[in-house]
This record gives sequence, C-alpha cells and structure tokens, in this order.
Amino acid sequence: MSEKPTYEELEKRVLELEKAELELKRAEDLLKDEISLWHILLQQSRDGIVVLDQNGKVYEANKRYADMLGYSMEEIHNLHVWDWDTQFANEQLIEMIRSIDDAGAHFETRQCRKDGTIIDVELSNNGAVYREQKLVFCVCRDITDRKRTEMERKNLIIELKDALAQVKTLSGLLPICSHCKKIRDDTGYWNQIESYIHKHSDAEFSHGICPECAKKYFPDMDIYDDNGEVTKD
Repeated sequence: MSEKPTYEELEKRVLELEKAELELKRAEDLLKDEISLWHILLQQSRDGIVVLDQNGKVYEANKRYADMLGYSMEEIHNLHVWDWDTQFANEQLIEMIRSIDDAGAHFETRQCRKDGTIIDVELSNNGAVYREQKLVFCVCRDITDRKRTEMERKNLIIELKDALAQVKTLSGLLPICSHCKKIRDDTGYWNQIESYIHKHSDAEFSHGICPECAKKYFPDMDIYDDNGEVTKD
C-alpha cells in the first residue's frame, strides 16, 4: 500500500501544474499572435498570394489574388491551379507542386482570369509541410503592363534599327573643289557632287537648270522659269 503524499509534495505538484499551465497559455498566445500576423501579411500584401495543397487545390488565398483573377473569395477557394494556368497540363502542374521544396522556384507564366482575359504573372513559390501535408506558398505579381511596355520598347528599337539601316548621312568636313565642285573622298578620289551624295545618302537627283545658267548658256532660248523648269518646247 503506497503512502499518501505529504502536504509539501502536493504543494510542489500543484506549483508544477500551474507552471505547466502558464507555459501552455503563453504558447497558445504566441500561436494566436503568429496566426494573426500571418493573416495580416496575407491580406495586406500588395501581391496576390495563393497557397495550394499537393493536389493543386486552393488551400488559402488573399483578396488581392482573387481580385487579380476576377473571382470572389468564396469562388477562389473552390478552384484548382489548372483553372487559371494556361502554360502547363494538369499532370505537369501536379508534378511541379510535388517537386517544389523549401528552396523554392521563380518563373513567369500566363494565367486566365474569370472573364477569359490572359495576364502575365511572375511567380515566387516555396514548398513546406504543414499539419502533415505538402503545401506550396505562391506569391503572384501581375506583370502584364510591364511585359506590354517591354514589348513596345523592343518593337520601337527594331523599328529604329530598321530606319537607321535605311538612312545614310553626310557629316564632317567635305573637301570640295572651288571651281568644278567635285568632292574628294577618303581614298583621295575626286567625285562628281551628284555621285558622292548619291553614294553617301538616299537622295535622288533630277536635273534642271537654274535661271542664271539658262541665261548664261542659252541666252537666246527663254525656255526656263525662275525654278529652272522648262516652260515651253
């Protein structure tokens, strides 16, 4: 027959229980604070956040992500990843979810909104085990405007390069004869001015005669106007 515990032993046991209860309460309060902080970060994030389970179903999402895809919060929680992803087949998505670990993955994809419009999305993913199940935490940033701007800039650069490829310019000091008006090129050869300009630019020539030359060389033939154009046969 065991002996009854003494008063001191009972008092010590009560103190131990009270201490354990206090530590448990502190742990519960800390967990509540962490959950509260998690929800604050989740809901106030400027990026869309969606958490997927290992079967590709939405485990959690913030309102920003629901708005990105045009769904209500109730609707978004009933979706799977293949309901919005346009880049990969269902089997590929499941394999990607199961292969992502705590090292994470970062890539770009395209997603379909509820109204059918397609948006470009930058994804940062991390995998973790929570309550004995695999979850993937996805931070989703809508980069549609950025991609459009990048494409417009690329197209503009291409257009400018094409334009520059078709343009030849004359620049620098051109040695020109003061009498015959020929121009000396880099090799020392003297070119007719028409030939030189045609070679170094896209200008085309049409020949006429100025009023001064018309009077000088054809004094008896009043056939040119002030622009050097023929006025009569």
